[in-house]
Amino acid sequence: MSELTSISENRFLRNSDLIPQEGLESVSIIGLGGIGSSLVQLCALMGFRNMYGYDPDILDEHNLSTTSYPHDFEGKPKAEAARNVAIDYGCLGEIDFSRAYFERGKDCYLNPCVMMGPDNMDTRLDVYRSWVEMENREWLIDMRMGALSMEVITVTKENDDFMSTWNPPSTDIAEPCTAKHTIFTASMVASLGMGKVFKIIANRPYYSYIWCGLSPLSVDKTTLIIPKKGD
Repeated sequence: MSELTSISENRFLRNSDLIPQEGLESVSIIGLGGIGSSLVQLCALMGFRNMYGYDPDILDEHNLSTTSYPHDFEGKPKAEAARNVAIDYGCLGEIDFSRAYFERGKDCYLNPCVMMGPDNMDTRLDVYRSWVEMENREWLIDMRMGALSMEVITVTKENDDFMSTWNPPSTDIAEPCTAKHTIFTASMVASLGMGKVFKIIANRPYYSYIWCGLSPLSVDKTTLIIPKKGD
């Protein structure tokens, strides 16, 4: 993998007037597997300058059809694969992907801007509780998926209904990421999450909760957030 040292100023020529580049300073990505592998690519392509994240797992052979990492990363930590992908897709700032679980109160760094797709609900709750304690928090986007369904939960400092969507692991009706899932569902939910990032930083309306089913295609959405002019 080659490390980029510079990128032409024309890189964002076609979207710099649409996507406010000042809103793309830093992001934390919790979970670097199926969803996270797509998020790393998309965050780099959109223009995030610094990325931080957590995932303790190794990229096993069975992960190769459910992540977007190249096959030559088999047997290596997902955190290492994510770092190389971030570089190859143009992230030139600080990249710190840790081979560890995110645990609240364990000196785990969290950015005010967070995207997550871990494989369990306990980690999601740890991330959320750590984020909500931050006075400078900005937004948190939680992406969940099964083989043919997905959810996107978006919270900000001003609009936060996260706990109404969280279920204890024993009662969680959503399929865990370790169950059967598909790379197209992972890439779709990651794209929906990135769309939420755009709408927040561009001050556009968005739904705080979206559920999508793919067989057949169906969409449920709740709570339309309309930013105030001048925010």
